[in-house]
Amino acid sequence: MIARGVAKLREFAELRQAERVLTGVAPFDRLTGGLIRGGICELTGAEGSGKRGLVLSMIANLTRANNICAVVDASDSFDPPSADRSGVKLDKVLWVKCGGDPKKAVLSTDYLIQSGLFGGIWLDLSLAEKDFLDRLPSSYWFRFKVGLKDTPAVLLVTLEETRLRSASHQSVRVSKEASEWAGDSGFRVMRGAEVRLEMVKPVSMGNEHLSVTNGEG
Repeated sequence: MIARGVAKLREFAELRQAERVLTGVAPFDRLTGGLIRGGICELTGAEGSGKRGLVLSMIANLTRANNICAVVDASDSFDPPSADRSGVKLDKVLWVKCGGDPKKAVLSTDYLIQSGLFGGIWLDLSLAEKDFLDRLPSSYWFRFKVGLKDTPAVLLVTLEETRLRSASHQSVRVSKEASEWAGDSGFRVMRGAEVRLEMVKPVSMGNEHLSVTNGEG
């Protein structure tokens, strides 16, 4: 018990000293201090919560800073035109289409981390089946954590609910609080939403609100 407590304190001290990468999303940066280089940030929320739109903004900032990024798309739901509108420099993005196979997505992420070529990697498991995630050994997440250590890369993982636990350096829950619609009652289009960001790990007493201009989950 004491050894576990000492290990937690050591990890907390390392997080405080870790180099941060500002995302350009002011509410997220205020809440978290930015992404951790060589770390994993888990973003969770229901479909339509805005978490993927949030990550697109982060990838846009990374590519504008000349980082090469990879999008590991388990469900083939990444939309390049939407990414382009969000400011992502698509010529600096490797899109890994996994054909709806989340296992392929996890294995691909491992290869990308080991390559050491990417400043940012996004593993999108938002639509992965719960049964697959329940059966996925936690050793994969810890392998990612070890592989990223002392590298300049950041790994973003999007899921419906928290899965990484102690393997993640940061975990943020995203939830939609309000939506803005345009058009008449016969044909309405969502123009934007108010999103709430809650820091799950490290534990924080605060939260932030963010306005997004698309309906991505």
